[in-house]
Amino acid sequence: MAKVTVLIADDLKFFLEVEKSFLQRGGFDVVTAGSGQDAVDLALQKHPQLILLDLEMPQMDGAAACAAMRAQPVLAHTPIIIMSASSSAEIRERCLKAGCTEFVAKPQKPEELLGIVARILAVRQREGARITVVFNVVGSHGARQVVGQAKNLSEKGLLLQTAAQLAVGSVLEVEFFLPKTRYAVKAKAEVTRSAPTSEGTHEAGVRFIDLSQDDQEQILEYVSA
Repeated sequence: MAKVTVLIADDLKFFLEVEKSFLQRGGFDVVTAGSGQDAVDLALQKHPQLILLDLEMPQMDGAAACAAMRAQPVLAHTPIIIMSASSSAEIRERCLKAGCTEFVAKPQKPEELLGIVARILAVRQREGARITVVFNVVGSHGARQVVGQAKNLSEKGLLLQTAAQLAVGSVLEVEFFLPKTRYAVKAKAEVTRSAPTSEGTHEAGVRFIDLSQDDQEQILEYVSA
């Protein structure tokens, strides 16, 4: 499973390191920039699949950096999220006019970043692409949210691809957005089989054990489309 590369730009080193380490633990490949101009330069070099920009940066802020990226054909369609401590209508409008995919209030907790990233990637998924899934193992010591990818989705369960092997019988709390929608599915699931792949990753067949009727109907509508 090829990792998704995420570029983060933030001029506050502490927050940058927290965001970087949390997304890395979640399974992403992360590159960082401390200024808007550095973010533009790195985006042109690395071609990330997702860009997170802090609005409040000196010299070139997040909105200006976003506009500069959109002027480059190679970055014209890359998902760009601008985050800000302020969420006024004026600031939001300015960021959207700069070309960002979405403007969000800066998360108070690092783990909220995973949900934002998963949702943006889900909306941008192409037909047949794998689904980004945020999950953790219920009851395990030191459990933390991580990110995997899934395919073969049905109302019964899904095939989850992860960096680390999951034990058969493990219970997971999973959350994912149906591709090209903003519909979030949240459920518990049991690992029914687990095996390594030739790519050096692991696949786990998981069965939903408390899927709501609404979620089941939404999944059936998606897979039947």
